[in-house]
Amino acid sequence: MATAAPDDIDIGAIWRSLKRAMPKLVLLSLLTGALTYAVLSQFPPRYTSEAQIQVVAPRDANGADRSAESVASRLDREAINTHLRSLLSPDLALQIIAEEKLDKNPEFNDAIGTPGLLQRIKNAVGLGGTDSESEQDRVLKAFNSRLDVYSPRESRVIGIRFTSSDPALAAEVANRIAEAYRTSLATRSLSQTDEVQQALQPKIDKLMNEVADAEAAVEKFRAKADIFKGGPNNTGLNQQQLADLNTELTRAQAARSEADARAQSVREMVRAGNAESLPDVQRSPLIQNLVQQRVRVERQLSELSATLLPAHPRMRQLRADLQGLERQIKSEVGKIVEGIEKGASIAASREASVRRSLEQVKKETAGTGEDEVQLRQLEAVARSKRAELDRLQARYESNRIAADRRAVPVEAQIVSVARPTSVPSFPKPLPYAILVSLATLLFGIAIVVTKALFTAARGSTAEHEVFEPAVAELATGELAPVLARDASRVHVVKSVADLAYQLAAHPQDIGGFRALMTGSSEQMDIGTEGIDLAKAMSDAGSDVIVLDWAPEGHGLAEALGIVPRPGLNELLQGKATFEAVVTRIPASGAHFIAAGAPVHDRDIVFDPDRLNLTLDALDTAYDQILVVGRTDVARALFEAIQGRFDAGIIVSEARRRPATVQGGGTFLGFDVTDIELFRLERSKTTEIARERLARVGAKGRLEARIS
Repeated sequence: MATAAPDDIDIGAIWRSLKRAMPKLVLLSLLTGALTYAVLSQFPPRYTSEAQIQVVAPRDANGADRSAESVASRLDREAINTHLRSLLSPDLALQIIAEEKLDKNPEFNDAIGTPGLLQRIKNAVGLGGTDSESEQDRVLKAFNSRLDVYSPRESRVIGIRFTSSDPALAAEVANRIAEAYRTSLATRSLSQTDEVQQALQPKIDKLMNEVADAEAAVEKFRAKADIFKGGPNNTGLNQQQLADLNTELTRAQAARSEADARAQSVREMVRAGNAESLPDVQRSPLIQNLVQQRVRVERQLSELSATLLPAHPRMRQLRADLQGLERQIKSEVGKIVEGIEKGASIAASREASVRRSLEQVKKETAGTGEDEVQLRQLEAVARSKRAELDRLQARYESNRIAADRRAVPVEAQIVSVARPTSVPSFPKPLPYAILVSLATLLFGIAIVVTKALFTAARGSTAEHEVFEPAVAELATGELAPVLARDASRVHVVKSVADLAYQLAAHPQDIGGFRALMTGSSEQMDIGTEGIDLAKAMSDAGSDVIVLDWAPEGHGLAEALGIVPRPGLNELLQGKATFEAVVTRIPASGAHFIAAGAPVHDRDIVFDPDRLNLTLDALDTAYDQILVVGRTDVARALFEAIQGRFDAGIIVSEARRRPATVQGGGTFLGFDVTDIELFRLERSKTTEIARERLARVGAKGRLEARIS
């Protein structure tokens, strides 16, 4: 916590400075208003008339918008701004100038008449133009200065205002501008369409003949060179044949390679004596049958060899059958091998045949290469002419439809015509004089207030606070209390009501306003002031709660005559809830939390987390939280929560500076910042009230014992 350095502003000093300067400011504002009125009265009156046009999409016979999709993008804000710029174009202005003969009017051509007051002022300050300016430029500048074209937001209406010293001329020019622009919009598109149609028709006729000749030349040359096309891609027959033969050659090469690989594998297995293991041999049903017969003969021969001699007729017969089966199997295997060899030979022959056909087609295609090149050139010429013809025909058709329907993309309707007015738009002496007077007055007030902020409200604030009340109270003998209000930044109050008013005047945007109240000495009992302060703030409309901060258990409850009950000590120890400890101060709307039973372990009630949590909970429910305690426990609480209070209150005897307030920005021995400091000085009335409260408390305790 650092030493506070508040920069107070004395509103009274500012008001006194403003009060002294107000007569001069009023006189100055009246003079400037009168001067403004006199100057504006010298100007000749000018009248303004306004015509309005509306930019809309055209409608058909049924009343529906025509070509809504095509004109939607031309009716947006950018399009409206384009119309505004078109209405201010020099061509339209020169047309109106010529029709209305404004170049012969001295109002627009100052070279042929006597200049007015405004023009003489412009000439005097160098804004009246130059001698080298042409008559057309001079008239055009005057015309544009009197023309105002605008469009309200979120609207398609365009206002055309024109100002002139002649009200009839102002209305006539505004109406002529609107009518001329509407006519130009209505005829512009049709004239453009007719011009485009007339320019496109000869080009289309010429291109149609050229396209027909080019396409006929292509077909004639194709027949002559015997180059025909077909297929889904419209390619030449030779190219299609080449592609097909190339694909067929690829398949023949793959088949030949596969057949050669099979034949080579068969030869190797035959040389190794494993011909029967060939897949083709194993898949043959005849060979499978012969192998099964051989297996049976071998099994019989093996079984009989155990009982019969080799020369036995049965043994000789079985061996003969076995040899016959071997020869038959070998013959069938040889046939299969021969078939594989023939397949490889056939694949090679097929590949050679396809290759010969491909070479023949290549020779034929090479012979027609020059014809192909010439044919492609003719086709390119025909395609380009056809594309150009299609583009021109599409454009011609679009313009023909627009011309047939007489569809104007955008048209303007006159919403209201301009009428001559009898009320001048310039000058208006009285309103302008009032505005200038008010502006002068406000500007003067701002200067006075700013000067007071830097002088009377700051530099002499402390002097006014001490010296002026001292002069006023010198005769009453109360100079000492006044001089006590020095640069200490401690607000000295004489009554609880004044203190309640100042505390209630400092509401917080978020949470309640916390105040810590203690005495100037350990022996001082401040219960009376605490209860009276809570009642006063409650009567002022604030939700107030008083916390009796007394860890030793002896607090304000006894003085109020409240029956002993759990209080703040039990709440901080977690032994009670808010509902159990909150009660109401007798004869008041303020709430009260008693100290409760004495606490043996002071570390629990001085735990910063518990204290801050409890105070934060009360902030959400009450406008004012007043903590009342003796000096020693108040200092310990202030230190525990690191000074999280909005105000510090010291109760002291009258005309006695408390020991706990050593100087500006110091409270309970700590340097504080952003904390309001108050010193409540007791009076005799306060002493009487404190004694009365003590008697009431004693009576309440007696009644409690009897009951």
